Amino acid sequence: MSFLDKFKAGVAEAGNKAKTMVEINRLKLQNHNKQQEIDQEYQTMGKLLFEAAVSGAEPLPPAQFENHVNHILGLKAEIHANQWKISELGDANEAAPESAKDITPSAEALAEAPRSEIVIKKDQD
Repeated sequence: MSFLDKFKAGVAEAGNKAKTMVEINRLKLQNHNKQQEIDQEYQTMGKLLFEAAVSGAEPLPPAQFENHVNHILGLKAEIHANQWKISELGDANEAAPESAKDITPSAEALAEAPRSEIVIKKDQD
């Protein structure tokens, strides 16, 4: 193999590695943005719970937070899928963020689980 052929092969390999790294970084950025969305959903759910506690509302109906829970579960699934793609692309050094280590039940498991209501009782003085 001539020097020029070796040089071309090296340049092609470097180009492929660069494309892979760009894709990995794109997926990591998506995961970061999805995690920020999850954090926002948690904050919104906490605000709903706080407002119910302050107003003295009895049970907090599942309808008030069910959409938020489903959105969070969907985002976590997307993060997991992106992490799988990252590992497939060969980034063996990728450390999973805390959200990926979080074991969240699937939507099917949640549907089968018994429903519980959040009840907030106001102190009676």
